[in-house]
Amino acid sequence: MSSSNLSDFEIGPLSVRPQQRLLEGPGGAVHLEPLVMLVLLSLSRQAGQMVTRRQLFTACWGSAAVGDDSLNRTIALLRKALNQAAGKSVEVVTVPAAGYLLRLTAGVGPAQSDGDDARAEQVIEAAHRSWRLGIPEPDHLRLEQLRQLCRAAPDRAEAWGMLALLARYAAEYAGADASAEYVAECERSAAQALALDPDQQDARVALATVMPLFGRWLSAHSALSDISGQHPGCAPALHELAIVEMTTGRVREAKRLMDKLIEADPLAACFNYKSVWQNWSIGDIGRMDHVADRAVQLWPQHPAVWIARFWTLLYTGRPQAAQALIGERDRGPAFPEPMRNFLHLVASAVIRPDRSLVEQVMEASRTSARRGPAQAVAALLALGLFDAVDEAFALAYGYWAQAGEAPVPIRRPTEDASINDQHRRVTQPLFTPACRAMREDPRFPELCERLGLTAYWSASGRQPDFLVNA
Repeated sequence: MSSSNLSDFEIGPLSVRPQQRLLEGPGGAVHLEPLVMLVLLSLSRQAGQMVTRRQLFTACWGSAAVGDDSLNRTIALLRKALNQAAGKSVEVVTVPAAGYLLRLTAGVGPAQSDGDDARAEQVIEAAHRSWRLGIPEPDHLRLEQLRQLCRAAPDRAEAWGMLALLARYAAEYAGADASAEYVAECERSAAQALALDPDQQDARVALATVMPLFGRWLSAHSALSDISGQHPGCAPALHELAIVEMTTGRVREAKRLMDKLIEADPLAACFNYKSVWQNWSIGDIGRMDHVADRAVQLWPQHPAVWIARFWTLLYTGRPQAAQALIGERDRGPAFPEPMRNFLHLVASAVIRPDRSLVEQVMEASRTSARRGPAQAVAALLALGLFDAVDEAFALAYGYWAQAGEAPVPIRRPTEDASINDQHRRVTQPLFTPACRAMREDPRFPELCERLGLTAYWSASGRQPDFLVNA
């Protein structure tokens, strides 16, 4: 982990500036040693949850041989710095013989003064910024801050609603052992929000989307349309509605909604990387390049931004640039080596498409797809580069219908890559240029029938672009 990987953020009354290795709080500013900052970053990413000593050794010292004294000294320095900058409001708790956790002990209380109310608004705004960034992992720090706010100020409907929304995304991105807990937290928090305000928009979006989208496009579209109709500026509702449109083949309508969101909020990462796929899918390569290049510059560590740029470079005749992107290990996200090696192999086969390399891609696609959703989508995109239509149909049935000789696991292995929009078997890839040959194949209507898309188009009266333009 590098401190340059994170932007500035807040922990209760503390402002953390990783690149400057600086803490700022009510007690003043404190500069941290590099290792102390790394430990703080590791703990803050799991705020409220234990981080084991082994995890801290790996994150902060890597493979270097260091003893317990090094970690003990670093924890002691961190505690001293936290106490100096923020008193007892943020502390590192020892879990005996196991690890440590970062806990907020005195943060936002009931709004008894303008300062208290301002701090509560800061917590809610920080959570909203987390949603806008859309990193595919639970934001433990923001969740913990929201929980504390909701305990201290239980009459704030917007705090409960934002907690429900972040818990909804945590349920999608968490490991199998924690997912059900986040679903329950989403449901409980939304209920609290709606008891205080029956029209609380974030809570309504959370409840409308906490269930996987696959196969329930009609109910999701109806619920999200109602919310966005009543609250035209509700970005989470419009964002999720755009996903429904894209995943059911209405790419131009999805792009229209996403363009509207970007116009209102151009610095939201979760809008921009989706815009890359949408512009590519409608053939606006110039606009796609502008959005993608800007996104890579703004969020070079974002896995979804990186993945969108990699594949669109490959598909638009720039495999050398795609391969160079893979090589930027210090700038790009920390993907597991198996996935990085697979992407490197695909780019190499496009640059030099000899039979041996292409056959390696075919075999690697079949093997990697069996690991889970992210690898299955990557394999499908790879197959499209080499017109492997039969293999693509077999993979599509294995991924979305759990059919055939190699069904794809619904959840990813813990050690595998976590990529946005691939956790819930969303069908967007079918409507990108990568699957154009599939859409032109006589077997495609049968696939759509099997997945329930045909029934959705019939019941909703909303036809996909490829049929409208046929």
